[in-house]
Amino acid sequence: MWADDPDTETVEAREYRVWLTPDQARPIDGIHYNSVPTYPLRRKEPTPHEADRWAWKIQRVSATSSRRASYVVHVWDCEEAPRDAEELDVFAALEVLRRPGVMPCSECGADVALGPLA
Repeated sequence: MWADDPDTETVEAREYRVWLTPDQARPIDGIHYNSVPTYPLRRKEPTPHEADRWAWKIQRVSATSSRRASYVVHVWDCEEAPRDAEELDVFAALEVLRRPGVMPCSECGADVALGPLA
């Protein structure tokens, strides 16, 4: 797997793990598998520095006397995104964007990432 590194503006290799059934995985002669985990690995909490993470959050904008309440779709780590909001995948975010009055955030780039797909 490959991913962009925004700090160096390069592409680098990333670790990729999958679970295989016993039928899919066959031992290689001469290789010892004593250190291979046989239990599910614990998911670590993502940090804001992980540039290859794609998740979205929805912010409700309250109604005022001049406009109705609306929603804004943000990239998960946007400063404007509510910290306690549920993280959505791209399909759920696009469903929200299809509703009338919902806008993607231009500050975090949600408009660039999701705009062509909506």
